[in-house]
Order: sequence, then structure tokens, then C-alpha cells
Amino acid sequence: MNLADIKQKKTTGDLQITGNMVGITADNARQALRRVDSKHHAAVCSALTKIITAREQLLNEKHS
Repeated sequence: MNLADIKQKKTTGDLQITGNMVGITADNARQALRRVDSKHHAAVCSALTKIITAREQLLNEKHS
């Protein structure tokens, strides 16, 4: 999932969960997402991709 997809699909609370996963605050996760050269950027993108993918799978199963 690319950065544009992540920014479009993230919802309320995703950055809080991401921060917990990466070991930083939600505000730091937000900044790391914005700053491509941040040391946490890759970890934040990876965590958000996992969260968004899991949510989409759960929502698809609900409607099946």
C-alpha cells in the first residue's frame, strides 16, 4: 500500500494504535507519517498498512 492510499484510508484512532505498535505517541506517529525522511516513517507506514488491511478484511467478512 502506498503513502497516498494510507493517508486516504486511515481513520480515527489508527494513529493511536500505530503509535502503540511502534512505541511512540500518536502525535509522533502523525509527524513520522508526514515526514518521509523520519526514522519512524517506514515503521509507521508498515503498521498503518497492517491496520487498514485487517480492517478491510474484517469488513468484507461481515458482508459475506
